[in-house]
Amino acid sequence: MADDVVGPAAPIVSVRPGRNRLAEEDRELQAAKRERKGSHGSGFGGMGSGYASGHGHGNVQDDIDVLGIPKEEMTENVRNAIDLLLQEISHLRSELSRTKGHEAYLEEQAEKDRLLHVMRRRAFMARVALAVRRAEEDNVQFAFIYIQVQNAAAVRSEFGHGAVESLMMQASTALREASEPGDVLGSLENFDFGVLLPGTSMEEGEHKAIGLVETLNGRSFAWQGQILSIVAKFGDTVIAKDDMADDVVTRAKANLTARSGT
Repeated sequence: MADDVVGPAAPIVSVRPGRNRLAEEDRELQAAKRERKGSHGSGFGGMGSGYASGHGHGNVQDDIDVLGIPKEEMTENVRNAIDLLLQEISHLRSELSRTKGHEAYLEEQAEKDRLLHVMRRRAFMARVALAVRRAEEDNVQFAFIYIQVQNAAAVRSEFGHGAVESLMMQASTALREASEPGDVLGSLENFDFGVLLPGTSMEEGEHKAIGLVETLNGRSFAWQGQILSIVAKFGDTVIAKDDMADDVVTRAKANLTARSGT
């Protein structure tokens, strides 16, 4: 059996769930409250200054119109109707907020590889394309690391599909545990990963890549009485302003090939 399939005996690590990187932020728009001084204000503008839902009728100022209703027409029934209306608006806003949160969760789940718990290739490449735009428009530096688990095919051939799945899960877990806030990790073709590093120079990116590969190559796990080890290599690059997303990946992969001499 080749040395790159079954490694030397090493401590068996336990898998800890990686950090969920896909955080979604929603910003609420707050309605401007304008104080109304006249007795014939327009439309809905006075709602905020004159009335608040659930605070009783004392919040309706007697010297202004609410929703364009003169004070002499502000009967008990009208007050109750307004109170119910504002309560319903508050309820609908809460429902909308919950719906947005659920949609964000579903979107995140659709983007994530269920086995590896990192972004699927399509979602990850969309992040790379966004990074290219930021490099062009905001002059933000991005380093990109291409990581290849080089013994995955040999493990699959020797031990089967289940073994290579475990190998890739171990690799993914190691990468997620070694990632820092802001790092974007995704799955690429076959047995490869991509790591996008915002605000990172070429030198810093290479230093990070060396550390990640050292972490991977030091990881072993038990499979049906054998101790299997990860064998990984990397290539890296930085995003240029005139790049396309595919250009970034291709250049980093070419750098991997040049480094490994294959």
